[in-house]
Amino acid sequence: MLQEKVMVADALNAMNSGLKSYADMITQTEHRQLRQTLQNLRNDAETSQYELFTLAKSKNYYEPAQCAGSEDIRKVKSALCGCDCK
Repeated sequence: MLQEKVMVADALNAMNSGLKSYADMITQTEHRQLRQTLQNLRNDAETSQYELFTLAKSKNYYEPAQCAGSEDIRKVKSALCGCDCK
């Protein structure tokens, strides 16, 4: 079971790295058709990553971070928009 847990974690890390690479390529691509193809590939990869994440969570291989509280969310919004968001 530990070996399976490690393999799932490795797969999730690889998928997350791949998603970051897609984001980098998409933002640097001017060619519309290539950009759309990369976006479609990224969307498919995000779906696969979420399915594996859900499986890992259901088998207790992964413990997600605790949900942020409303005050933490307000602080991040405020920092991002440069205002005192409610």
